[in-house]
Amino acid sequence: MPSWLPMNERGFTLLEVMVAVAIFATLSLALFSAMQHVTANTASLSERTQAMWLADNRINELRAGMRALEPRSSQEQVQFGERQWWLFCTVQATPNPALWQVQVRVSAQPSLAAAQRYSRAELFALIERQP
Repeated sequence: MPSWLPMNERGFTLLEVMVAVAIFATLSLALFSAMQHVTANTASLSERTQAMWLADNRINELRAGMRALEPRSSQEQVQFGERQWWLFCTVQATPNPALWQVQVRVSAQPSLAAAQRYSRAELFALIERQP
């Protein structure tokens, strides 16, 4: 031991080191858990955003006359963002004869049965009937 250190300053005791390691381990686990939570939320938000884009695109296609606007229900599987999506579109008459009510639901579920129960996005719109 160097002669310039006082006798009572020799370093950390084993107990102090163990307490420091326990605190560091606890903080590391908390940080890891928070990172997992953020990652899961980011993936969910990305999926919901893509689903909303698909629903909005379908409503705009109907508004622009790119798809037939008639009272019916349809389902379609589309490829978007490197995955398969289910689009469910329902067009209904409204009390106002100049408007159609449109509901578009989007699901990322792989099977049709699951997609019909769980959706990631749902939009409603009123679209003017073309004369």
